Amino acid sequence: MEREYLQTVKVALILCSCFFSYGTYWSDWAFDYYLLWSNSIEHSEAVSRATFYYANQAQIPNILQYVPIVNLVIAAAGFATGLLTMTDGNLLFDGASLVLMSFGLFTYLTTVNPAIRAIAESTNVDTITTSLKNIAAAHFIIVLAITGIIGLQITHYFVLKRSGKEDDKDEIEDEEELDEGNDEEDDENEKKSQ
Repeated sequence: MEREYLQTVKVALILCSCFFSYGTYWSDWAFDYYLLWSNSIEHSEAVSRATFYYANQAQIPNILQYVPIVNLVIAAAGFATGLLTMTDGNLLFDGASLVLMSFGLFTYLTTVNPAIRAIAESTNVDTITTSLKNIAAAHFIIVLAITGIIGLQITHYFVLKRSGKEDDKDEIEDEEELDEGNDEEDDENEKKSQ
């Protein structure tokens, strides 16, 4: 029961972290959509609005820049909780989730951060437009990685639930067989004593 509880806590922490990230990238989608999926001629103001938005993100107070780190700590706590009950399933599902999380983090650090700095510092329209499109593409890739993590964690949770039910069923059957064996022994002992 304790193992199942820890796995539930693990999945809950990781899902909270993932959905917080979804919220973060969803708010950026209002600007990213017009850069990736729409005709720039029809939405000529998309670049100027996104430039203003991401330039402001480069100027946010330092304390707000650490909010995503808190989100990563929540996810790390979830993975650490999963490591307390190391099983083959944890190696498979949590290992793949960690690879996706590392991929998303690497994408953010190598694409989004430099592009936001380039937008804040540059006056060249082509550089800004390229940086905006890089940010939008990176956000899309990160959201796909987060979706993969969510899929893996939910699948792992249901696999554990199913195997837990089968283990409980096996334990009940073993106990019934043991009880039947004890009843037979008791009957034989009573016959011998008579």
